[in-house]
This record gives sequence, structure tokens and C-alpha cells, in this order.
Amino acid sequence: MQEGLKSRAIQFLPDQLANQIAAGEVIERPASVVKELLENALDAGATRIDIELLSGGMEGIRVTDNGAGIVSTELPLAVSRHATSKISVLDDLLSLTSLGFRGEALASICSVSKWEITSRQREQASAGRISYETGDQVRQDNHPAGTTVAIRKLFYNTPARRKFLKAERTEFRHCDDMIRRMALARFDVGFYVRHNGRQVHRLPVVNDDIGQTRRVAKLCGENFIHNALVIDIPRSDIRLWGWISKSEFSRQQTDLQYFYINGRVIRDRVVNHAIRVAYQDKLPPGRHAAYVLHLEIAPALVDINVHPAKYEVRFSETRLVHDFITRSLKEALAQSGQLPGTVHAYRKDDSAAQYGVIREVDSAYQQVGQAAYQQGHTIFLHQRYAITKDDNVALVIDLPALLAIKNTQKWREAYQLEAMTCKPLLIPETLCLTTTQVRAYEQKQSLLEKLGFDITQSGPTEIMLRHVPTFLQMYDFKSLLFSMLENGSSSELFAWLQSILSAQDIELAKVEIKACLDAYHSNETAYQQCVHTISEQDLLSLMQKNQ
Repeated sequence: MQEGLKSRAIQFLPDQLANQIAAGEVIERPASVVKELLENALDAGATRIDIELLSGGMEGIRVTDNGAGIVSTELPLAVSRHATSKISVLDDLLSLTSLGFRGEALASICSVSKWEITSRQREQASAGRISYETGDQVRQDNHPAGTTVAIRKLFYNTPARRKFLKAERTEFRHCDDMIRRMALARFDVGFYVRHNGRQVHRLPVVNDDIGQTRRVAKLCGENFIHNALVIDIPRSDIRLWGWISKSEFSRQQTDLQYFYINGRVIRDRVVNHAIRVAYQDKLPPGRHAAYVLHLEIAPALVDINVHPAKYEVRFSETRLVHDFITRSLKEALAQSGQLPGTVHAYRKDDSAAQYGVIREVDSAYQQVGQAAYQQGHTIFLHQRYAITKDDNVALVIDLPALLAIKNTQKWREAYQLEAMTCKPLLIPETLCLTTTQVRAYEQKQSLLEKLGFDITQSGPTEIMLRHVPTFLQMYDFKSLLFSMLENGSSSELFAWLQSILSAQDIELAKVEIKACLDAYHSNETAYQQCVHTISEQDLLSLMQKNQ
């Protein structure tokens, strides 16, 4: 074999093969195509982008924008390798302001799919269209100003690559995550997303603080916004702004971590380490911060041409950037717990609640030492406690503990009577398991079914979750399921489940306080342990501080 290789002549690769090799570097799955097409649309100055996906993007991806468009005669160049309008000389790489610049994206995508591109500049009378069928031949077509790129049958001509794609649900989740990341990068652009004909996202353009906060709440959840600090820290030629979770709010996964450098989606080790250092004394082991952060820095101080997919960067002053991020976040987190001082918190504004508007308010809960928010006559603290009035008595309710008892009792009763009620998931969840978890699933499959989980094995190490017990609607049921596969025991099962549910974060604003009070008045000892009285004077003092 070695002799055979040595005797071969050096030759140029055929264009198609070269493009397919390049595609292997930047096109891993449908989400990679979505990323490249969105970046092109944003570079073209689009203010509205429509994304249509079919079968998780495996069967079809269509991205339409209202950007500058492409001159008809230049359409063949658009699908050629190393053809770009974004740089022309080496020095342009030192001050890049565009997201794409290598001129490989469209060529790579088109080499592994059936494609069609239609585009019109505003001054053109008609649009130009080229496709995999017509090649370099440009045909006239009707199209509004802007560009539409339609991709079908991704990896149809490279079956070895296609077989590595996951289930439709998994591929769509990756596409959706990429779209969310782009939407959180560019608030000045509207994103409209459909999957298999169903609208998934409708995100109009926003150009003020309230609009930006609404978009973050929609994509990251109001629970995050209720527990977020807004930061905006400029330092000479560098600025850090966005939303970070308070120290008392954390997650078991890193799924709510979004970082951008000059509007570019970044997953960089230096940045990640800087943020971890800022939170290292604030979070318990195994918990992660949540954030949407934008770093603005002079383009000359950062090199983005170090990774094929442009996720990683290289800073000219790595230590300076690292320390700036860490110091800025530490100061913001420290300020949120100052005594005295102003704490940045969030609450629903009654006059705007029907529009979903969330506004920043100043809060000074020095006596409790943590930020809180108020809804009606109830104050929520630490994402766990509710302080409310009941027959002129002020009560402090440990909501997660009380609800865990209540839901576990219902769950146990349904289990014993074999009358379990389940909730179908809007879109089934595909979960990847370790070998140990697969064995545990096989051993506990019958038990899980009796508990209300509808699960099927979709692969050697994958399961698909279709239904969950009704009692888990407000919980992270995936985390609970993994805990059951790793640690769960049939001995004292429901006592163990109660302890797991009690430790989980829940959206307190969605809890019905009256139902909790009714449970308290039932005089069951378990509920009594979750409720404590405080003086009326202390309650009024807290309520006044929130006005």
C-alpha cells in the first residue's frame, strides 16, 4: 500500500471533489447550512430573514432575505470556491466586519445538495436564477429584492455523510439552536421560522431595550429574565453588555450560554474559562451560569480566521480580554448582593403585562440580601420562597418543597391505582444515553412506563421520550429521567422522587398561590413544615420596599 501511494503522480483535485472535501470542514449537518446562509443574509444587510425547514433541514432548507441581492451575472461566481465580495487583499483580514469571508460556504453546500439560488438587486428589473440543473446558465425570474437559497436533499451524493445524521427531531433541534443564537446576536433583524409548514418563531425587529428584553425572554425563558442582571461595561476600545444570571440562579446544563464577539457566534475556550472563573465561588458543583453576552472589540484586536466554522478566535491581548470579562462579571455579581446598594431585578409591569413587556426596576432588599420580584400581593425570593398574606397573617411558603409533596402524593396515588395521566410532548425528545444508562433503562423500562413515561428506544444509545406524567409539567423532566437512570431505586421511590423535585428550579410566577394555601389549610403535617409565619410589620416593610 505504501509503495502504491509513493508511485502516484501529484495532480490537482477535481473541483467537485475539492468542494466536497471543503464541505466536510464546514458542513457537518443541516444546522451548519443554516448558519452559513444566515451569515450571508446578515452580511447582505437583511432586516428580515425567513427560514423554512423540512424534516429537520435534511430534506429541505430555504432561506429568504431582503438584503442587497446579487448581480445576475455574478451568480455563477457565488457558487465558486474562494469567490467573495467581502475581502480583496490580505489587509482586509485584519479589520473584518463581515461574518463570512472565505468564499467557500455556498460552493461547499452546493457540492453536497440539490440547490437553487434566486436573487435580485433593487435596481434590477428582474431576478436571476441558477440551480444544480442549469449550472452556470443564469435564467430570469420574478423575485423581490433580496436572495433566496433553496437546498434540498443534503448529502444526497455523499451517502456516507448522510447516514451519520441523527433523527429529524435532533437535527431540527440543532437548527433551532443556531437560529436562536443568530436572533440573539442581531436584534435589528426580524427572524421568521417554519418547520414542516408549522410556524416555530416569529421574531420581529426590535430597536429598544424593552424589545431586546422581550426577545431574550421569548428565546431564553422568562425564568431567566426574572433572574438576570443587565450589564453594560465599556472600557476604552472594548465593551461587554448583555444579560447574566444571578448567583442564586443556575442550570444543570450549558444550554443557556450565548456569547458573541462583534455580533459573531463564538464558542471560545478563553471566554468560557473567564466566565467560569467569575462564577466559580458563586455556584455549587455541577451547576452552570446562564448568559447572553456581547463583546465589542476593535476588529484589529481579534483574529477570527483560526477555525473553519469560525467558532474560535485568537485575541492579540488574550490576558487583557480574559481579565476584563472576569472582572466585569465579578463586579456585577458582587453589586447585586451589596448592603446597601441598588440591585437590578425584574418584575412584570401590571400596565404592560398583557403585552409581555418586562421592565428593569430598582430593588433594595437589603434585609433579605438577595434580589426579588413581586407579582400582585406576593413577593418571590431566591427563586424558592413566596411571602404572601392569608387572613391578615403573613406567610413564608417554601414553594418547591410544598409543590413537590403535593405532586408526589398525586403521582403515588395514580401509580397505585394504575390510573396514570400523561402529557404528550409537542415534539418528542431524543435523549442520548451512556452505556450504563442504556442498561439501567432496559432494567427499569417497565417501572418507567408505570410511572407515566412513554419511551421507545430509537437507537443503540438513544431513546425517544413521547409522553411524561402530568405531574411533571413545571419540572425539568429530562433531568429527572436521567437521575432515575443513574441513581433511582424502587425502594422508597416516591420519597426519593419528592426530594429530587424539591431541589429543582421552577417558574414561581406560574405557581398558583391559592392552591398552595389550600394545601396548607388541609392541616397535613408535611405541608405545615413548608409554611412559616412572619409579622405583619415585616411583610409591610418588604412590600413597601418593592414599590
